Amino acid sequence: MKSISRFSFFAIVYVTFFFGCATGTQTKQLLYHNNNFATYSVKREKIKTKTEGSLPQSFVHPIDITEEKIIDLLGNLKYRRETSLGVLVNYIFDETELKEFASDLRDALGRIKPDEALLVISKYNSVKSVVSHYSRTSFYVFSTEKNVEIVFGEVQKEIEFDEEGNYFDWSRIPEISFENVALNYQLLPSSDFEFRKVNGFSNKRWVVFSKSSLNQIKLEKRKKQGKELTRMVDKDIKSDSKEDDDAIIQD
Repeated sequence: MKSISRFSFFAIVYVTFFFGCATGTQTKQLLYHNNNFATYSVKREKIKTKTEGSLPQSFVHPIDITEEKIIDLLGNLKYRRETSLGVLVNYIFDETELKEFASDLRDALGRIKPDEALLVISKYNSVKSVVSHYSRTSFYVFSTEKNVEIVFGEVQKEIEFDEEGNYFDWSRIPEISFENVALNYQLLPSSDFEFRKVNGFSNKRWVVFSKSSLNQIKLEKRKKQGKELTRMVDKDIKSDSKEDDDAIIQD
């Protein structure tokens, strides 16, 4: 009996450790996860900010919102990133990605309490090529009396191949800062929202949607890019293959 009890104790510690550490800290409570999406509740008292008053001490939760409105709000968000190949401007979320997690996000928003914020992690591969990586996006979402606010951490961060399939690997993220920190991306401004000011400067990872204007926000029609991206990747593969063939020394 003692050996069984000892085994059970260590099993509980093991599971608790991994479920807590999967998001980079042990202060997050898992609400739901599948192969590509996860939500967690985070106690407000556990969220540390350097700027006093930048984040409310309590929230107006739960949030009653439809799947369609979630897609409207998140679907228009764009970001700008400087890369070695130039400046990349793109939507944060793929439309199919949004449609796949909208119902789960709605359910999670309906469960959080006034003393909790919701942490969300999504991974997605829009190209779906054998050599393309999944990318991960993380963000907090919470509601005040007048606003729905979202603070982003990683945006379309490429995941290593050996981490894509394991929940405990792909859900392990850096802490999301509420300060104006230097990252390699920023969100593009829009008439749909305002940026939250922190120490007098706009935090271009922190968007504020006015509840009075939510019904006016509609999903913009996008240009089809998926097939073109796939063709570009396939072209690169064939080009690399041809170069390898050319490099073979013929007898």
